[in-house]
Amino acid sequence: MTQRPQGPERLPQRLAAIKNAEAMRLVARGRLREALRALNDAIYSAPDYPHSYANRALVFERLGMNPQAEGDRRRAQDLARSGGYAEDEVFARPKLPARRAAPPRVPKPRVRRPARRLPGIAETLVVFVAILGLGATVVGIFMAFGALESSDIKFDPFDFEAFRASEPDPTSTVTAAPTPEPTPPPATPPPEVLNGNPYSFSTLEAAWQSKGLTAAIGAVNQGFTGFSVTPFEVTLSRGGASAVVFVAIYRDRGVPSQEWNLSGEQGPSPKDGRKAPAHERGWFNSNVVLLLRSGSADVVADVKAAFLALGG
Repeated sequence: MTQRPQGPERLPQRLAAIKNAEAMRLVARGRLREALRALNDAIYSAPDYPHSYANRALVFERLGMNPQAEGDRRRAQDLARSGGYAEDEVFARPKLPARRAAPPRVPKPRVRRPARRLPGIAETLVVFVAILGLGATVVGIFMAFGALESSDIKFDPFDFEAFRASEPDPTSTVTAAPTPEPTPPPATPPPEVLNGNPYSFSTLEAAWQSKGLTAAIGAVNQGFTGFSVTPFEVTLSRGGASAVVFVAIYRDRGVPSQEWNLSGEQGPSPKDGRKAPAHERGWFNSNVVLLLRSGSADVVADVKAAFLALGG
């Protein structure tokens, strides 16, 4: 039977369960990137809740990120066993609503109705009514001209200059106010950004998990300019403490030295013509550059130790 946390500890799990339900609704609508962000929030609020990792594995799998999906499945299994959750419940796949097929359109039969001819008297009556209408229109025009003549307004229907003067100047232009473009939401990193040689993000995540840290992928950071790879944010948490780092993964270990100064007390720094957002310090290992944005001392120490021990 599933063990449920008691007392105040239940609040993080409730928040995580709400975020999981929201993520599954987004998956049902095909909005996978938004579902991934909701699950990252759920993991941040309750790192020991196994359902979040099981559902995120499903989203990673649909995005084609199989190494990340496998890592989340292992993490969900470990948490289910240590927390007393039933694995069947944790890995139960939600029933996503299927799209209903539109009913076939049945063409309506076209029925040709025979044309009805008006009898002779009716045709004569129609012509007579049309003549009366035309006569009334002519009388109305003359009455309008008479009213204008008797008033202070002088109207000449043949004064073409007056008509031309009232027309708008074709040379004048009206400049419409530009419509502001909507600001796009921050994008999560595509699968190719997470892979590299010899280390990929799945390698980093496994090393951090060995220290009891939970890694949640964040958005691509737009503060980096001039680099051949796209760095992204990762939040590492344990209990109530956390740290945020920027991760740049290269496909070859020889490329980082072309874009970074890899020596110095504060770690890697961008070479001339390149720019990185503000950070406290950084580290380098083979094909990966890691910059610390902020974090608590104990989490930062384990983040650094696990990262530098790769391949050791």
